[in-house]
Amino acid sequence: MYLSYVLLIMRGCIACGRIRLAMAPRIIVGIVAVACISVCGLLSTFALFEMADKVNDKLPETEKFDHLGWYFSKRLRLNRKYRMLYPDGRLLKRVRILTVLMFAFGLIAFLCFGVFAK
Repeated sequence: MYLSYVLLIMRGCIACGRIRLAMAPRIIVGIVAVACISVCGLLSTFALFEMADKVNDKLPETEKFDHLGWYFSKRLRLNRKYRMLYPDGRLLKRVRILTVLMFAFGLIAFLCFGVFAK
């Protein structure tokens, strides 16, 4: 009886080891996705600041954009001014691509960490 109990415990530990090994790739992918969220957000912010600097160079002092205190209508106004002043500019497209990538990596991270799991 003691031997069967020991075998049952060992079988449970082996199963636990399998579960941990099966979960490891998901956890690693989730951690990489979270790191990619941070990188995309940082690069997007730098591109947004560069866009504001370029627009500020061509605007009068009263209409310049401050780097602090961003809100939705201010961001839309910056986008409009950038498109008007730089019709062939690539920064707006870069910001949009990085934002979409950031949300895509967020979805991957949620799926990997089992946020939407039952």
